[in-house]
Amino acid sequence: MSKKKKQIEEFFNAYELHFNRGLVSDDSDVNKKITSSFAPCFVESGPSGVMCGKNDAQFLERIGEGFVFYKSIGSTGMNIISKDITLIDEFPALARIYWRYSYSKDNMPGTIDFNTTYVVSLLEGEVKIFAYMTGDEHKALRDKGLIPEQKAEPA
Repeated sequence: MSKKKKQIEEFFNAYELHFNRGLVSDDSDVNKKITSSFAPCFVESGPSGVMCGKNDAQFLERIGEGFVFYKSIGSTGMNIISKDITLIDEFPALARIYWRYSYSKDNMPGTIDFNTTYVVSLLEGEVKIFAYMTGDEHKALRDKGLIPEQKAEPA
């Protein structure tokens, strides 16, 4: 394995660790560690479309709100099943991360498997996420009964 691939693997291992700490604690340092994984600006692509984000105070606040949400629906873990890393050239790389989300609802454990594709940069010796693409997380959560069905909007 190349040095750069190993560096990206270690980056996502730390990201997984921080995410899981965020699910079990109220430590604001965890939120900062998550935001430090992102470039100053980044792009998200998912079922809601393409959005541009800034790694700022509002993003830090959203990370904290996300952990509150995940805890409220019984989240117990977010673990990497496997990683598929492709170096594009000297600086950017694609990292397809296969996740297993664990939860407990009504004292019954369950899991949801999904993947997210991240585009990372390797500038100045640091790995930073500058784009990611993901599926419909809310649909998967609704399908498992973790969040309520969406009500149709009045016409």
